Amino acid sequence: MQENEKEEIFPRDPNKTYSLMTIVEGDSFQVEQGPDTTLQSWPHLMVRELLLFLVVTIVILGVSLIFNAPLEEAANPLHSTNPAKAPWYFVGIQELVSYSAFLGGIVAPVIIVLTLLLLPYLDRNPKGTGIWFSRDRKIATTLFTLFVITMVVLILIGQFVRGPNWGLYWPWL
Repeated sequence: MQENEKEEIFPRDPNKTYSLMTIVEGDSFQVEQGPDTTLQSWPHLMVRELLLFLVVTIVILGVSLIFNAPLEEAANPLHSTNPAKAPWYFVGIQELVSYSAFLGGIVAPVIIVLTLLLLPYLDRNPKGTGIWFSRDRKIATTLFTLFVITMVVLILIGQFVRGPNWGLYWPWL
């Protein structure tokens, strides 16, 4: 074989009437990748996902058999519970509303939803994507961590520290 000739990984098909030129900018992870350097999703990925699904299902089934989760009494419209709490996944927003109805009920949810909608357009840097706690994405990791910690703290306060009339109640005292 001469120096000018290269062995083609994928031979060209003479019947092919189209070609992929440049749709995206930058380098692709699939350039110079052949069948010997790639891994098929079936059976490798699908078997792992199936095993994870089975493990999670068994753990949830085991927890549901060990711990009892009884229903409360039927709702009585003449006597509501005090405090009336939202489900745990909304009690953080309810906690924000208790400080300021406008900020917690309108401004914060709108900012959260708009940020989530605009996030793909605001964060265009591909460096460090797909890597847990990448040093290339310090700002994004820090903001996400602060958001999660804030929501967890608000949920814990709303769920366990709020008592009658939505006052602060320390259950361990």
